[in-house]
Amino acid sequence: MNKNQTQTLGSYPTEIQLIINCARKNIDTETADIIKTLLTQKIDWQYLIQIAETHSVKPILYQTINNTCRDAVPKKILTQLQKKFRTNALRNLYLTRELLELLDLFAKNNIPVFCFKGPPLAQCVYGDISLRQFSDLDLLVSEKDIVKGKDLLVKQGNKMRFHVIELEETEEGAFLESETIHQFVKESAYEFDYYNAQFVIELHWEVIPKYFAFPLSIDYLKEDLTTVTLLNTSIPNLSPENYLLLLCGHGTKDCWDKLSRICDIAELICAYPQLNWQFVMEQAEKKGGMRIVLSGVLLAHNLLKAPLPDLVLEKIELDIEIKKIVAQIQNWLFLDSQERSEQIKVFSFHLWTKERFKDKIWYALSLFLTPTTSDWVLLPKSNFPAIFYYLIRPIRMLVKYSLKQKSIDSKVCN
Repeated sequence: MNKNQTQTLGSYPTEIQLIINCARKNIDTETADIIKTLLTQKIDWQYLIQIAETHSVKPILYQTINNTCRDAVPKKILTQLQKKFRTNALRNLYLTRELLELLDLFAKNNIPVFCFKGPPLAQCVYGDISLRQFSDLDLLVSEKDIVKGKDLLVKQGNKMRFHVIELEETEEGAFLESETIHQFVKESAYEFDYYNAQFVIELHWEVIPKYFAFPLSIDYLKEDLTTVTLLNTSIPNLSPENYLLLLCGHGTKDCWDKLSRICDIAELICAYPQLNWQFVMEQAEKKGGMRIVLSGVLLAHNLLKAPLPDLVLEKIELDIEIKKIVAQIQNWLFLDSQERSEQIKVFSFHLWTKERFKDKIWYALSLFLTPTTSDWVLLPKSNFPAIFYYLIRPIRMLVKYSLKQKSIDSKVCN
């Protein structure tokens, strides 16, 4: 075990140390001994299961315990974990079948599409779709096909979700009819409740939103597609190098809210020992995401013993901020949701992870100036000129933060 990992894991409660050591597909002798030693200590099993649930690592936790030290775990707990494992396996199988049907539906309607994360990632990285938890299906189409894709899903009886805004029936109709409304969807994805309400479909036109200033366009991704086989069907899949860029980008954007995000990176690195690290580093630098990628892989190295080549370790040493970023993430990774919301300042963290000044400026200006659905709902028309909402946005933001500051000042005075 490396020194960084020893120092990191030792600061966590026993239950979390146990989860981290179990959250990997292949367990070496040293890690197996650590797991057995941890199991001699007093374990709050319900707390452990709760944390594993929150961090979406129950399947791999169960597999490791079952294969390594099942006799050291209370039978009741092992049975509980086994049931959850089987439930997840059956659900993943169901989602995989539904994914293949969706891909076939899009193909029949001449809409180029491919899936990322979900079943393809589970299969190519873990080698087994039952070892990864996922609750939705992520589809990616080009921006020019987003209206066709949206209309197709609506026609099939899938209901679009509206999180940020509340719409009347006529406003919802205007939203669905608009051919430009996607420009105002901040996260570059529509969410749909599948027609039988069993899961969510996310229809993306960007894998990472443009405001985040880490461009992984569909045209770029399509230049280097591979294939993965699901239920005897071969489908397009991202290359491992681009998956690594994507996973690090998603983890950073979401402030590393789950251990499973780090597990995906660690397992990808282990699954592809011939990974083209030179290409990954070149793309990370070109896209202004060197800190994003290096902090992601360093997390996988520190917590899950993912092997990193000298090329990567040397680049980590060149930027003192990377180790600081990783230390901060490790400090808040297992905080409960309220503590996380109190400690994590998303805007500041995102700026911190961008090494180029121009990307910091783009990120800040994009958030402040680019209209969102919250601006559109002020005048919810299906065909109103987009320029109007660009004029509304700065005014609305100034009013919003002026009122927020007055509220803070009032509380301070009181």
